[in-house]
Amino acid sequence: MNDINEIQTIIILIIIIILIKHIELEELLIASYSIEQEEEDFNILPLILLYSQHNKEINELRKLNRLISNYWFNEVCLNMQDFEFKRHFRLTRSTFEWLCCEIIPLLRRNSNEPGIIGLAWEQKIAASLWFLATGECFRSIGEKFGMGESTISYALRQFFDVIISKFLSEKIIFPTTELEVNRITNGFKITRNFPNVIGAIDGNGGYLNLSWLIVPYKDIGRRLTQEQTYFNRKYSQTRIKVEQAFISHIITTCCILHNICEERCDFLPPDERYHEVETETDVNRELNTTETPEGNVIRNSICNFLWNQRNTRRR
Repeated sequence: MNDINEIQTIIILIIIIILIKHIELEELLIASYSIEQEEEDFNILPLILLYSQHNKEINELRKLNRLISNYWFNEVCLNMQDFEFKRHFRLTRSTFEWLCCEIIPLLRRNSNEPGIIGLAWEQKIAASLWFLATGECFRSIGEKFGMGESTISYALRQFFDVIISKFLSEKIIFPTTELEVNRITNGFKITRNFPNVIGAIDGNGGYLNLSWLIVPYKDIGRRLTQEQTYFNRKYSQTRIKVEQAFISHIITTCCILHNICEERCDFLPPDERYHEVETETDVNRELNTTETPEGNVIRNSICNFLWNQRNTRRR
């Protein structure tokens, strides 16, 4: 563990040096440009040469950053203890290696993008898993794995497409026979005494109504107003666009990876598993805790705006 900490410290120091060097080069370029502008006989050639040299330095820094990131992945990530690897990537090292063997041939065959050829396929897969596991922004992930934000975006789309095309029909299987349907419905009836259920999906209404996350109005015994009903309809229409886009690929990929882990007995530690609170007041508690003053103010403002806009168009 001490060795890993020392390596991380060295990497941080090198990155700081790189940043300082980058800033110095930029300041030099700006200063040289200002001096040349002040001269009566302005000669563009020195500036071009300096700019070319600057670009070469930047490219060298990028190469060095790539080497550091490769070292971080190969020497730090791949040498993490098993529990630490699973904590970061949400699957074991053996499942990661199995997944790489399964999809790298497809990634290699489908890839025609020269921008990420220099990265190992394992590193791109690891970056994709890190994104799914942590939700970190592209910039933060790029600093760890030596990838630009646009490169990460492209690598993620590649990863999602391959996972879905290869595993969807195999790993996400819906009941097709009456026997399978009965087995599932009986399971729900036994655990929750709720008949005729073959599946459950959690969504945007199970979340808190926050200042940065707005959820639909809930009818919890009082009739919704016309304005609130209209807001919910517009909300649903807007959300559909999201469901048809990037996030649907993320959800599908996560479901597939979850089932792969289940098949390989790659379970989360007990203290990190989701546990249901089995009380009769779950629903009431959820309804009572999904309202926050800040979220309500923003939601009501949006609701009034949409309603007024609707009435204006009808005049």
